[in-house]
Amino acid sequence: MEATKKHLIFDLDDTLWDFQQNSHDTLLDLFDAYRIGDQGIEVARFIEVFREINNALWDRFDEGLITREVIRKERFPAVFEKLDIHLNGVAMQMQDSFMSTCSAKSTLVKGVKEVLTKFSSTYKFHILSNGFDEIQSIKIKAGGLEPYFDKVITSGRAGFRKPEPEIFDFALNEIGAHKEDCIMIGDNPFSDIEGAFKYGIDQVYYNVHKKACKITPTHIIDDMSELMKIL
Repeated sequence: MEATKKHLIFDLDDTLWDFQQNSHDTLLDLFDAYRIGDQGIEVARFIEVFREINNALWDRFDEGLITREVIRKERFPAVFEKLDIHLNGVAMQMQDSFMSTCSAKSTLVKGVKEVLTKFSSTYKFHILSNGFDEIQSIKIKAGGLEPYFDKVITSGRAGFRKPEPEIFDFALNEIGAHKEDCIMIGDNPFSDIEGAFKYGIDQVYYNVHKKACKITPTHIIDDMSELMKIL
């Protein structure tokens, strides 16, 4: 990487903190706690439907079509409706349980700790996230990420969301850096990579989900350890 880069700006979910694994483990816990199997539903199908609905809701959020509150309100009711589960009040109870339980899980994306440890004296690390403000801080603590990161910027605090240019303005002002000083590292081709590209920040696309990207990122990796070769 160019010697001018001083600041690495990371997305949080599925870039640092392993949302896929942590949510999977949480859904297993909730499936048992709420006895969803008694409704004739297999756990694999329950997790599959959750992922489908959750991904669709977050895609709509990234496009500016819905708010985070809509995700909270609609996510598990939509899962229950699709699976034809009729348990009064349980969907929203499960939503609350999911938020508190999942955020306390500690699994990080493979290779993250090695990258952070190796380069902590070379770069300043920051987080730029569209996630729920109060939840992201819990994830950061649970994953042991706090000592590595200088600034943590959420869309709630900034008043804008990725890929809006205003959130990148807010982040760079908070960090005290210029565009050419920074690189954005994230797994979302739209909010992280296109957002940074259009704003004028170099990008590392962590293509863990194998999603197409409309632009050509500065770098593409499919394993976080590959950052070692770029930095």
